Amino acid sequence: MSMSSGAGLVAPSGLALPLASVFVVAMGFGIVLPVLPFFLARVLGAGENESIAWHTGLLTAAYMFSLFLFAPFWGRVSDRIGRRAVILLGFAGFSVAILVFSVSSNLALAYTMRGLAGLFAAAIVPVMFAWIGDEQVPDIRARSFAWLYAASALGFLFGPAMSGWMTHAGYQNGPFYTVAALSGLLWFLAYRRIPEGSRSRSLSVAPEVKESPFLWLQALTLLVMLGLGSFEVGIALHGRLILDLGPREIGWLFAECSLIMILVQTWALPHLIRRQGGDRLLAPGFLAMAAGVGLLPYASTFSLSLLAVGLFASASGLLIPALAYLVSLAAGAAQGAALGQQTATASLGQAVGSATAGWLFTLLGGALFWAMAGLLFFGSVSAYVITGMESRGRS
Repeated sequence: MSMSSGAGLVAPSGLALPLASVFVVAMGFGIVLPVLPFFLARVLGAGENESIAWHTGLLTAAYMFSLFLFAPFWGRVSDRIGRRAVILLGFAGFSVAILVFSVSSNLALAYTMRGLAGLFAAAIVPVMFAWIGDEQVPDIRARSFAWLYAASALGFLFGPAMSGWMTHAGYQNGPFYTVAALSGLLWFLAYRRIPEGSRSRSLSVAPEVKESPFLWLQALTLLVMLGLGSFEVGIALHGRLILDLGPREIGWLFAECSLIMILVQTWALPHLIRRQGGDRLLAPGFLAMAAGVGLLPYASTFSLSLLAVGLFASASGLLIPALAYLVSLAAGAAQGAALGQQTATASLGQAVGSATAGWLFTLLGGALFWAMAGLLFFGSVSAYVITGMESRGRS
């Protein structure tokens, strides 16, 4: 099955359950973002802006740091015992963590539930990617990964938008109940549709992942997700504290980000990978991300914020699935271990970006975005040099 001229707009067959899974997990992360500053204002006091900024970053980071800790573990477990059992455990725990967070009345319980949500999300997303990697040839795998990341972006679009709208309408816990119910439904579908003991057909004992091809891919993954984590928190804080936007408007900024990522991943990315290869997308992608971050301090209105978010979203929408595709190609049979490692690296980058963004915003204000733009520019130069060296080595 080859990629035809319209292939980028058509999802490969057999992806319904994985697409729904990553969509719901992304919703579970995204529904919290527009309401976090307001939840913290209620718990800490409306005038505690520095504490609100700090805990906004840390609560976001708690989820991603938990993913970092547990994604490699779940990936290796799924290589050994199969994808099905790990995914079922993930959905069950994710539902409970989301429900309990919705009724949290103090910081300790909120931090605990966000950490547990990340722990169980780590048993779903990378293992779903590994399940796809087990079954599909590279050309179809590239398109499948693009669609999976698009579904994740769609969940991230729908989650904040739904959360902002429901909160504005007075339904405080509605988004959390919705995500928990969908997660329960997906548990049932996974139980029915994923074969018992499903794992890589070439595995009898899970192999170790060779480090050499992964080192630079992991470093670039860390950097792109560091940028994404800081940008997400930066959008919320810039909108709330600088532009004085409400949850609904902040939700629309996140929605725009996700919508553009979806369009890039379902239309542009498959064609670009087929024609250019994933590695040639890295340097220009990092450069465009740097430009988007650098524009945000100048976004003195909601419209200008939309422009900066759009540029950043286009670039990150290319980079994230392209890096996952390159990791999967290099992984061979050890899809669970390799993609678990990459998920861990990505989660660490996003956690550090989220945590430090809240703190640095209180110290630097808009200069935070200039610092991140400089790091992403360094990533562009590094990717250009490394891919150039690899191309000369192959010739």
